[in-house]
Amino acid sequence: MRIRSLTSRIVVFFTSLLALVLVATFVLVSVANLRISRQNAAHELVTGERIFRRLLEQQGQQLTQAVSALATDYGFRQAIGTGDTDTIASALANHGGRIKADLVMLSRLDNTIQADTVKPERVGKSYPFVDLLAKAGERGGASGIERIDGKLYQLVVVPVRAPIVIGWVTMGFEINDEIAADLKALAGLQVSFLGRNQGGWNLLASTLPPAQRIALNGTLSDRQMAGRLALEEEDYEIRLAKLADTPEGPIHALLARSLKEAMAPFYALQGTLVVLALVAIVVFLLAGIRIASRITGPLRDLAGVAERIQQGDYQQTLATQDTREIAQLAGSLAHMQTAIAEREAEITKLAFQDPLTGLPNRVRFNQLLDEAIARAREHDDSLTVLLINLDRFQQINDTLGHPTGDRVLALVGERLREAVRFEDQVARLSGDEYAVLLPGVQVGQSLSTLERIHRTFDRRFELGGRTLDVRAGMGAAGFPEHGQNATDLLRCADMAMYRAKRSGEPQMLYDPGMQSFREEHLSLLGDLQQAVERNELTLYYQPKVSLADGRADEAEALVRWIHPDKGFIPPGEFIPFAEQTGYIREVTRWVLAHAIAQAGQWVAAGHPIKISVNLSTRDLLDPGLPDQVAALLAQHAMPAQYLCLEITESGLMEDPGRALDVLNRLRALGLSLAIDDYGTGYSSLAYIRRLPVTELKIDRAFVIELAHNDGDAQIVQSTIDLGHRLGLKVVAEGVEDQPTVAILARMGCDRIQGYVFGKPMPADAFVRWQQEHAASPA
Repeated sequence: MRIRSLTSRIVVFFTSLLALVLVATFVLVSVANLRISRQNAAHELVTGERIFRRLLEQQGQQLTQAVSALATDYGFRQAIGTGDTDTIASALANHGGRIKADLVMLSRLDNTIQADTVKPERVGKSYPFVDLLAKAGERGGASGIERIDGKLYQLVVVPVRAPIVIGWVTMGFEINDEIAADLKALAGLQVSFLGRNQGGWNLLASTLPPAQRIALNGTLSDRQMAGRLALEEEDYEIRLAKLADTPEGPIHALLARSLKEAMAPFYALQGTLVVLALVAIVVFLLAGIRIASRITGPLRDLAGVAERIQQGDYQQTLATQDTREIAQLAGSLAHMQTAIAEREAEITKLAFQDPLTGLPNRVRFNQLLDEAIARAREHDDSLTVLLINLDRFQQINDTLGHPTGDRVLALVGERLREAVRFEDQVARLSGDEYAVLLPGVQVGQSLSTLERIHRTFDRRFELGGRTLDVRAGMGAAGFPEHGQNATDLLRCADMAMYRAKRSGEPQMLYDPGMQSFREEHLSLLGDLQQAVERNELTLYYQPKVSLADGRADEAEALVRWIHPDKGFIPPGEFIPFAEQTGYIREVTRWVLAHAIAQAGQWVAAGHPIKISVNLSTRDLLDPGLPDQVAALLAQHAMPAQYLCLEITESGLMEDPGRALDVLNRLRALGLSLAIDDYGTGYSSLAYIRRLPVTELKIDRAFVIELAHNDGDAQIVQSTIDLGHRLGLKVVAEGVEDQPTVAILARMGCDRIQGYVFGKPMPADAFVRWQQEHAASPA
């Protein structure tokens, strides 16, 4: 049974579920039984202590009766009265032997020993159990546990009266291992008798094995009266009972219950539970396999039917099922195979055809290109791939709507099909991108086809009474010189196409240098990032001179890059690249930070200069830009009136609503806003009027030929007049000679920026130029 089959998964799942339940039950039962077993052991100790004390009490009563009988014996009292030592010793020995006493002695009233049957040498010495004797004097008799000569005894002291007290009889049993064993047999517990002195515990008698006796002294805590104790890798539940206080220290009885013995029934129960669980799992596993097979058998049959449907066999007859759910599934499968048979042809068509234009799609074009490459390689032939991308197609969609855009795409497909040969293949790859396959054509020979295609875009597109001017960029790459497979050819044609669009050319053939150019630009991006992070960029300032009074109190900040290895890199090379990659935001942040810092220094020095900084399209769409500018102005104590931000018309048209929101927030800071390169975009003064701008900059394209071109002069004059009517300041850039200055002055232009006054220069050079300009006659 394969582990990935449904049968095995059902069996494994439910068996695992059962095993999990059994394990959880086993764990819970084990924990509960363990707790109960330990509680029972502790309870046994409490009960055992009561039994133990009761046994000692009964033994003391037995001893008391024997001693009392001796103390009331007439002959014994007469012997004491006459001082008959032999009779006294004989009586003591007879009574002590009768109850098997280990210690029998008679003491005088002066607390000296008169007779001792165990150690006659003690006769005449002081009585050792003074406290016990005092207690007997108070109570008429006493019992207790005492130590003498390193041994432990249970003693009874009874007075001998005739009728007054004439002596004291002391009789007792030695508490040794034999006595401890008897107590263990009665109480069912390990019994140890311990003495306590300054040196620690002293084991006097015990039922423990020898090794555990040795370990007991080093293990038992001074304060541990109950709990768990480990002796030689065996755990005990213990209870320490104090029996008596003696001159040599207190006497304790240690009662211990072996947890191994206490938990033996629990371990037996555990084994039984494990066996039952294994039996249950085996039975459940066998039953699960049987039930799962009955469920999955019909499903395997239906899976076989589905597999044959996948292979294209749609004429199968499905067997009747005895389960309602399986029967429903079989019926659905039968309907599905019919529907698949009807739709397969349509799906096959859609998989390789663009539904909008009817042309082959990207997948089909790649197949056709692979087949054409194989034929060309077999016959040592050539082929060319063209890529075509429409210009500003997104604006058509956004302005006129997607239905109009779709109609444009369909018409472009028709015109491409008309512009190529019958054997050529035209495809729509995606969006506004098309491809053309020219089999048997070398890439150099494809220029004629490119020209024909270019001429098709010269004809305007007529859509619903609206005329549209649609243009495209085209790139070409050839086999075998530019690539050996479809991927390489399309990549090379794509590079050529985008190089053409960037350069403004209608078409371009792939050149291997484009790859190195792209790699160089990728390297350039890394260098530019490093230049920003390490402050390797610098700012130059070009004056903006007032025509009214000749003041040069305004300047435009222009970024310059001196590469440590490549030298000076023109802004026209790295700025467009930064815009394409999106890194222009970081460059703009750097320029803003340093320009505002410099302007703040000039304000602090007492000769403020209004600084203009260019913003890119991406900057205009950044909602965080106003807050960043405000923070920089505050950081450098720079009044907002000395900052002007220049924007392009094309930047405004990318996302007018979003850009207008950013501009309004910037204007609210109190700074100026200028439209840069006015006249080259798509807007008009009617649109500019709705923007919070304060300044127009006339593009150099209209200024450079101003003295010789009446058309440019009319455009500039009308722009200045309309700008003033809208309350805007007008600046002309790119002014290079005095005749142009004079014309602009007559036209009423406010300020001039250009080489006629000064080129962009570093900050310190700009200050010197400003001083010289102020000192020169007007």
